[in-house]
Amino acid sequence: MKKSISALFIAAALIFSATTVFAASGSSLFSSEGCIACHAINGQGGSVGPDLSHVGSKRSLSWLKTQITNPGAHFAAGTTANINGQSYQAIMPGHRHMAASKLNALASYLKSLK
Repeated sequence: MKKSISALFIAAALIFSATTVFAASGSSLFSSEGCIACHAINGQGGSVGPDLSHVGSKRSLSWLKTQITNPGAHFAAGTTANINGQSYQAIMPGHRHMAASKLNALASYLKSLK
C-alpha cells in the first residue's frame, strides 16, 4: 500500500512540474508570438483585445487551444465580441500551424492565469 501511495505522489509531482514548465515557457511565448501586442496580462500589453489576466478561471484548456489555432471557431472574424462587458472587434489571427509543444505551453500558461 505504501508503494502505491508513493508512486501516486511521484506521478502527481511530475505532472505538476510539467505543467509549471509549460506555463513558464508559455509566458515567453505570449510575448514572442505577438500576443502581448493586443492582449494585456496584469497591466502589461495591448488593449486591442481583451485583458487575459484571469482567463484561466473562465475558459477551459481545450477552449484556449482552439482560440489560439482557430479563433473563428468562437468569434467570426470582423464581428463584434462582447467579453467582460466590453466590445472588441474579432480580429485575432489564427496560429493554425503552431507546433504542438508551443500550443500546449501557451495554452497551459493562459490556463494558469486565475
